[in-house]
Amino acid sequence: FFLDHLFEENGKSSMYTWILSTGWWVSRAPIDPDAVLVVAVLCTSLIGGFIYINRVKPSKSLKIQYRQSLKLIIVIAFLYGLWCASQIYLVNPRRPAVGEEADLGVLVFLFMYFFLPHYLCIASMNPKDYA
Repeated sequence: FFLDHLFEENGKSSMYTWILSTGWWVSRAPIDPDAVLVVAVLCTSLIGGFIYINRVKPSKSLKIQYRQSLKLIIVIAFLYGLWCASQIYLVNPRRPAVGEEADLGVLVFLFMYFFLPHYLCIASMNPKDYA
């Protein structure tokens, strides 16, 4: 659907715009308050954790800050994966954990093509602290 529709109408149709903005194929997208709450708590924890690690209790060593930040990211990613798995495998009937626009594939894509290059660029700026 994505490639055919994108090239067919240059991505300008109202249906394509609706799907991109909501991730939903039919008229109204359902809003799951549990998903909104879980994602809000995880995002707040991630941002709050970074602020705590880098501003409130900054370490003198960048290596320690890096390790703490990496642990925080892994914990948040694990909790998000646990949430997704619970919604797909434990809830009956199955429901999407967050929505089509925020599925795991999108997050993996962002990691590979957005966060990883930024990390490599930052790591190359000061190789003594990261090696």
